[in-house]
Amino acid sequence: MALAAGDAEDFGTGEAVSKQIFTPYVCKSTAARGKSHAGDIAEASSLSAIPLPPSDYPLWNAFPEAIVQQGKLSQLQLEGVLYACTRHQQILPSGERAGFFIGDGAGVGKGRQIAGVILDNYARGRRRHIWLSTSSDLHVDAARDLRDLGAYMPLINGCAMLDKGTRALGLDRELQEGVLFLTYSTLISAGRAGKSRMDQVLEWLAGGSSNAAAGGAAAAANIAAAARAWDGLLVFDECHKAKNFTPGKEAQSTKVASAVIEIQALLPNARVLYCSATGVSEVANMAYMARMGLWGPASPFVDFSAFLESMKKRGVSFMELLAMEMKAAGRYVARGLSFRQAEFLEVEAPLVPDKVAQYDAAVALWQQLRVQLELALQLAGNSNRDVWKMFWAAQQRFFKLLCIGLKLDTVIAEAKAALASGMCVVIGLQSTGEAAADAMGLEPGPLPGFVSPCKELLVRFIQQHFPIHHPQAPEAAAMGLPPEAIPACQQMRQQLLAQVTTLDLPPNFLDQLIDELGGPASVAEMTGRKGRVVREQRRVGHIIRCTGRVVYELRAKPDSSEMDSLNVTEREAFLAGTKRVALISDAASTGISLHAAATAVNQARRLHLTIELPWSADKAIQQLGRSHRTNQVCAPLYKLVVSAAGGERRFAAAVARRLQSLGALTRGDRRAAAGIDLSESNFDSPWGRKSLRKMYDHIVTESPQLPSGVTLSALLKDLFPQFTDSEDMAAAEGEQQRQQQREITLQLLQQNLPA
Repeated sequence: MALAAGDAEDFGTGEAVSKQIFTPYVCKSTAARGKSHAGDIAEASSLSAIPLPPSDYPLWNAFPEAIVQQGKLSQLQLEGVLYACTRHQQILPSGERAGFFIGDGAGVGKGRQIAGVILDNYARGRRRHIWLSTSSDLHVDAARDLRDLGAYMPLINGCAMLDKGTRALGLDRELQEGVLFLTYSTLISAGRAGKSRMDQVLEWLAGGSSNAAAGGAAAAANIAAAARAWDGLLVFDECHKAKNFTPGKEAQSTKVASAVIEIQALLPNARVLYCSATGVSEVANMAYMARMGLWGPASPFVDFSAFLESMKKRGVSFMELLAMEMKAAGRYVARGLSFRQAEFLEVEAPLVPDKVAQYDAAVALWQQLRVQLELALQLAGNSNRDVWKMFWAAQQRFFKLLCIGLKLDTVIAEAKAALASGMCVVIGLQSTGEAAADAMGLEPGPLPGFVSPCKELLVRFIQQHFPIHHPQAPEAAAMGLPPEAIPACQQMRQQLLAQVTTLDLPPNFLDQLIDELGGPASVAEMTGRKGRVVREQRRVGHIIRCTGRVVYELRAKPDSSEMDSLNVTEREAFLAGTKRVALISDAASTGISLHAAATAVNQARRLHLTIELPWSADKAIQQLGRSHRTNQVCAPLYKLVVSAAGGERRFAAAVARRLQSLGALTRGDRRAAAGIDLSESNFDSPWGRKSLRKMYDHIVTESPQLPSGVTLSALLKDLFPQFTDSEDMAAAEGEQQRQQQREITLQLLQQNLPA
């Protein structure tokens, strides 16, 4: 079938497309010095064709020769340090110092490059620097990277350390300079004596005491002036945390994004370094990159809004060109570990009859809940539309959790087979289901069985949002009068809650995985949850026996610092081989290393099972990067486990579209976001839109199943002349069915209600 010119352009068939996505990385800027990188590095073919501009920055004057000759910084890492320092020499037309973006993939060694830039600045007399990251656990990695380069400068672990080191005459001497390591959550939190942590950071940069008493307007002006003059390094590690910012709608933006933009404005002379493997998943998420010089004075775009509008109109192809332009200007580098030795498989979890019955029963109950909720709102005279927002949000979360539960049997079988073959297993997911335990108010002790997050979510929605009272006037509420109950609504709610208890719904997937794969003694859990449900184990001599009793236990002692380092402890147990299974959630999906490192005791090949895809493409890539990193003895085997339920394909389609945007912006090629290929799952494509139009055409135009000259819409009009088109008929049929269900429900309630 021949395609018209417009179609050819739409489907990308009007030009030849290179099948080569990645090209082996070749360092040209520092090729005469240093050693090659330890890993197999590749670069997107489109970016590799663009050379970096020449640099005359005297990097070697600041570095000891041993760092270069011994390979403590590889040629790849030296190149990142060189061009970051080169870029920091430039002043933008706005008067602010230019920033640099290291967009290297997970596991390449961005932390080591950050340490290299800090070392260069420290050697040149700039003695105060800020390193922002996502988790306090990564402080250990930051200390290691600095120590490996011989940079034994003070590394201050958060503002709390400044608080402890404050004396009557000011800060301890060892805290007055060095690297202040902060998390993004700390930056937006409140400090002591009514000051924000942001104010405390600015005061430290200005060389002042962190608890100095308010010195009036003059002192504040002095601190602000010193902050404007400060020219140290401001590192935004894992900078994708600052992506949610909407200009003009600051109230809808996250506090982290607003704080990142604010601190850059307060420190115009700072040397800004953005670092992330997934810094930009969509153009709208680039607002925090104010120092890249893409908008503002003397640029093609007045502000970020103009830049965003222009990029949206031009599509993914223009995003690819933007990445290439940034590299050509020396603003950006993006190299990544080659996925050549890694394997990717998609495993479909079959829906056996009992799983199908489980899913169908849940669908039937949600349908009933919708009808009865609509009726209850009418009886209560409640016109609040927010209830329906909560309904659809709860339904989406419910079926997302249910889809995970449907494939657990397949996941457990895959994990056990891998363990039996001598491999180690990493299981990646996003949610933990802890909200269900919090809602139940669980306390440490025995339980009748494992908790189902699906069931608790449904019960909580019915209890909180199903109306059983008439709306109460403010005057009556002020007088303390009880609201007027609606017996019919009360009975409907009781019946719904009773039906929920009869549903066969899967237990918490984290608890089930731990239970099936050997218990807490065999599974390293790296999540953010505080407690879990496990089978009780007791030590008899040197033998640990399972009593079979189900109990809820805390993962760390309350009111202790154990929780802060718990994930680090679990990671070390996995790398040492004492635990051969690792469970990681969103809380442990950035920065940590779980690969088969040459320096680790546990060098078995990793089977990385992804059982829950996040909405965000950057989270998907970050989690995949935990088991595929530099200096590994073998590459992992990735398996994406999906169920046959159509609803889960919807989640995969959303991630696939974002992965293409992420690849275009951070790698210069929409196909290069990661080794995993979800392009076939992306419905939002020219072929998908064409298919949708085709389906609509079959509904409203002639069909080969109908006689010649007869259309479906004309036939429906003849059969139902009271309707003008099929949409009216469908709407009327739906309303008629809902009305019949309401009448049946009311009749049943009237029969059951007492006289």
